[in-house]
Amino acid sequence: MICFKILYYCVIIGHARRYYMKLYKKIHKKLKNIFFQTPARTIFSIYLITTLIGAFLLWLPISLNDGIKLPFIDAIFIAVSQISSTGLSPVSQRDTFSLFGGIVSIIIIQVGGLGIVLLVASYWVIIGKKIGIKERSIIAAEQNQFSVRGIIKLITNAAIAIFIFQGIYIVMMTLYIYIAQPFEADIGESIFQAFYLAAAGFANAGFDFLPGNQSFMVFHGHAFPQIITMIIIFIGGVGFWPLAEFTLYIKARFKGKRYKISFISKLLTISHLMFWMISAVIYFVMEYENSMKGQPVGDILLNVFFMTNNARSAGFYNTPVTEWAEATRLFFSFLMFIGAAPNSSGGGIRMTTFFLLSAGLISFGRHRKQVFFAGRAFKDAPVRKSYIVFALAVGLVMISTLFISIIEPNRWTIMEIGFEVSSAFGTVGLSLGLIPYISVWSKAIIIVNMFVGRIGILTAIAMLEDKKETTNVVTYAEMDMLVG
Repeated sequence: MICFKILYYCVIIGHARRYYMKLYKKIHKKLKNIFFQTPARTIFSIYLITTLIGAFLLWLPISLNDGIKLPFIDAIFIAVSQISSTGLSPVSQRDTFSLFGGIVSIIIIQVGGLGIVLLVASYWVIIGKKIGIKERSIIAAEQNQFSVRGIIKLITNAAIAIFIFQGIYIVMMTLYIYIAQPFEADIGESIFQAFYLAAAGFANAGFDFLPGNQSFMVFHGHAFPQIITMIIIFIGGVGFWPLAEFTLYIKARFKGKRYKISFISKLLTISHLMFWMISAVIYFVMEYENSMKGQPVGDILLNVFFMTNNARSAGFYNTPVTEWAEATRLFFSFLMFIGAAPNSSGGGIRMTTFFLLSAGLISFGRHRKQVFFAGRAFKDAPVRKSYIVFALAVGLVMISTLFISIIEPNRWTIMEIGFEVSSAFGTVGLSLGLIPYISVWSKAIIIVNMFVGRIGILTAIAMLEDKKETTNVVTYAEMDMLVG
């Protein structure tokens, strides 16, 4: 009888085990399909997991100053802002976080600026791990590359350039802070500030741990740290492709060989520089009789170039944003909406999208069949994508601004709310000071904008795709439609 009962229970346990194993496999497969079925979903999931880990670390008491309590929603907001290289925050970094919290912030900002997948791939290259087609597809998707060909060479050389430039910046900034003493700092504080600004500067994130909670206004009268920060912000915003080719060019020169820089690298670098110069002139004209009035010429020039360099991707400032005229705020909202270069640490619709939009409109106005520039015609697919990205981005920013204005009635103007939303979508970090006072729902909307701005509109849309490609199996008759 006892043996029969034992056998009976063994059979029951066996059936239960098989049932739960099947259930586990079914749930595991379902979750894997939801979060990791396509490269776009994999990228989103990696950033989401990293953000949650970062938020938890920032929320821990060891990360906070004595007597400070941080709501978990604020920890999530800050982690998203750091991983997306934005700079918006509901709290002061220096007043809220301890040294440990500051180090955690440096790591999150660095990971977000370089890209999680790029960092992992660089590690794989170092340890000699073979990188398969699936991994290469994920890397290419994160870096907005056309194909997987040469992707490992790209990220390896880009990583070399990035760490060299950051290393030079850290040494120069450490020495300057310690010797010039723009604020009171011993050697430890100088090194910490240099590391923090190197990570935030390259990542184009507007975070800082500087005293006074006034960003680079603490360096008033000190041009050198502002100039080298402008340089590293430019390097971070120009994109990994030009950085990789710059490394290959230097290697070739050392070997006595020639290396031809690609058209796309030249286009990204020149357009990035030209956009900076043009926006500097416009900003100067707008603010010369306002916030710049009565300032020395040297301070005006430094202000103009520093602020317009930061406007499209970073969020540092050396002049109060609240002093700007309404027209200047609108202009900077436009710059933040455009953002930096693709496969860079910046966000927004990206500079190349704006370039293709402009070139497409010119070609349409002149009745040209092709969109071309400098003797080269662009394919139809990227031109169509640029219009899609622009339309979706405008919709996201407008709807977000509208929702926040409904959630926060009669508190701020549409212009002020739109400025914050544009800053979030462009992952810039410039702010009029609204973020500490907005509600949880408004914070959630800003979080979505920062996340989408970082991973890109197309990646966000691609998350909805299934693994199998769908193509039209039937060709339908075409028809005209009235437009405009």
